[in-house]
Amino acid sequence: MSENVKFEKMIEGQDKHYSDKKFLGKMKGMSGGLGYKALHAATTLFIAVKSPNMSKANKLIMLGALGYFIFPIDLVADFLPLAGLTDDAFVILTALGKVYMSITDEMKMEADEWIEDKLGKRSISKK
Repeated sequence: MSENVKFEKMIEGQDKHYSDKKFLGKMKGMSGGLGYKALHAATTLFIAVKSPNMSKANKLIMLGALGYFIFPIDLVADFLPLAGLTDDAFVILTALGKVYMSITDEMKMEADEWIEDKLGKRSISKK
């Protein structure tokens, strides 16, 4: 069995937990509470996971983090003030740290463009 077939079988059914539509919905609902760094980190992972040049191991890390981010049942419920998004931000930023050396400047720029295109110009500080 080829490596691609093995990888596809490994992530088969992942769309129950992760999809572009679910990611966009989560971002629209939570972007104001995340802060720009976590928002950009999540979007960068979202862009990078689609790269054909990204290793399968890194894609699994990113899919796991994005799946956790999107999944409605978290370790800490998202509706709780401050604490609710802390676990999401932690998982996203940890995953980004693990795959950071594989993230290109183009992916980061594409994440900026995606945020502006899909979420519009918001009063999110880029600090």
